[in-house]
Amino acid sequence: MSARTRTVASVVSAVAVLSAGTAACTSGEEASSTSSVLTVAAYSQPTLQANFNPFSPNALRGTVGLVYEQLFDFNTADKNQFMPGLATKYTWGAGGRSLHLSLDSRAKWSDGTRLTADDVVFTFTFMKAHKLLALPLTTVVADGDGVTLSFSSPAYSQIQQLGRVAVVPRKQWANQNPDTYINRNPMGSGPYSLGRVTGQQVSFQARKDYWRQSVPVKQINYVTTSSTNLLAQQMVRHEVDLAYAGIPNLKSQYLDKDPAHNHLWPIRASMKPLLLNLRRAPFDNVHVRKGIALALDRAKVANAYNPGVYQAVGPTGLTAQSWGSLIPDADKEPLTQNRTAALQELAQAGYTLKGGRLVDAKGKQLSLEILTVSTFADGMAYAQEVADQLSQSGIKATVPGEAPSAYVADEGKHNFDAVFGDAYVYGSNLYNFYWSMLSPDSPQSVIGWKDAGTTAALDALAKADPSGQAQATQALEKIMTDQVPTIPVVVKGTPYMYSTTRFTGWPSEKNPYTTPDPGAVSGVYAEKLFLSLRPANSKG
Repeated sequence: MSARTRTVASVVSAVAVLSAGTAACTSGEEASSTSSVLTVAAYSQPTLQANFNPFSPNALRGTVGLVYEQLFDFNTADKNQFMPGLATKYTWGAGGRSLHLSLDSRAKWSDGTRLTADDVVFTFTFMKAHKLLALPLTTVVADGDGVTLSFSSPAYSQIQQLGRVAVVPRKQWANQNPDTYINRNPMGSGPYSLGRVTGQQVSFQARKDYWRQSVPVKQINYVTTSSTNLLAQQMVRHEVDLAYAGIPNLKSQYLDKDPAHNHLWPIRASMKPLLLNLRRAPFDNVHVRKGIALALDRAKVANAYNPGVYQAVGPTGLTAQSWGSLIPDADKEPLTQNRTAALQELAQAGYTLKGGRLVDAKGKQLSLEILTVSTFADGMAYAQEVADQLSQSGIKATVPGEAPSAYVADEGKHNFDAVFGDAYVYGSNLYNFYWSMLSPDSPQSVIGWKDAGTTAALDALAKADPSGQAQATQALEKIMTDQVPTIPVVVKGTPYMYSTTRFTGWPSEKNPYTTPDPGAVSGVYAEKLFLSLRPANSKG
């Protein structure tokens, strides 16, 4: 996956696991019963390189969450509810230029010593010194029951990034270079210690002395391979407990094989728009954008591959389930496909329908190629459905498909008409969602949108305190509906597949206590998940 925070739809390639014998094997130091081992299909690359540096983009999954703990997070599966970690609460002051974090006084490092405010101060100071913190932090000091951070400008919009800082012990890190240190013997405060590491598997062992609670899952294996077919087989054989992959026909290939134990819960935490290249005519014309938006049946797009995983979304890009209080009633539901209204909008841009072709005054047909990754069957299916619907309105729409490297290169060079592959994460503060999509300063924004009103609205939301964020967000929603800089289509679902054969207590739509992202199980999300599970044969 790219180091950029923009996610590419399905760019987390299909992950699977080793053969059952390899995935479940244990050494003498590890758990002796497979009933106490939880296996996660978490990687697509064939070989893992040992790296347990929580500051490194190459750190292996589990480094943060299982070994090192974060301060806090927000649950994207449950309306961004606060999730405590090492910090039990946060309090803003000085108009967003000050933040006090109350720390859990029970926290201890795995060597038995206390985790103190000094360790938190050290972590932030260390990150600032090594330019690892893209925040306007000026000072951090121990203060009462925790620490107080000061900023040069309001930091309201950065609250999730602040919470996701993983705290490290001064005694281990004071003399380390975070750019080169792989930290082969990590010492954290989390519920697990590092076990065996191979090229295809990383094992984590439950700590008997974890400070928060007893750890119910005694061993976790994060494993890798690249075969979707193998993953489907091993999920059916209950050799993998947790996975995400673009397996086709999930219902018949997995759910129906054992309805009592095989489960799917699509976590919808990001939005996939149709992105038009606004640097090119006629896509710089708002009537063209509105016409294309009205020509789409979003429900059909959402169900083009594994029905039920994706979900149609309204014109603001926000879901009514999570953000309903912020969205005007008229914009809560997805746009209804209306080809008559679409043609009326396109007519204002100079296009008329002749012989089934939408042409301009010179007889040139409106056409666009939709850029997506050819190797992802799900991405191709969604994009092709978009193209088919546009073609029914007289637009010549095609999906040639490109290799991942060509996709990234063409998008980076703005060599495209349209893109249907990028997804934008909501997060706890919608500034980051809209900034990443609309700001010309965002490396994730590829459309070429430059608008003074949008910049002003983003600045206002960045500085808005919690009580003013709703009003500031609605200004950006109005830009989305009136000017249509992007065309929201669907909410991207991560097909979280899990088995209750060995473990129960999984989060679900009825009990969304955490966000289980098997493609990157880490942080507070992972810690909450694994501390909440119970062996299936447990009476507790």
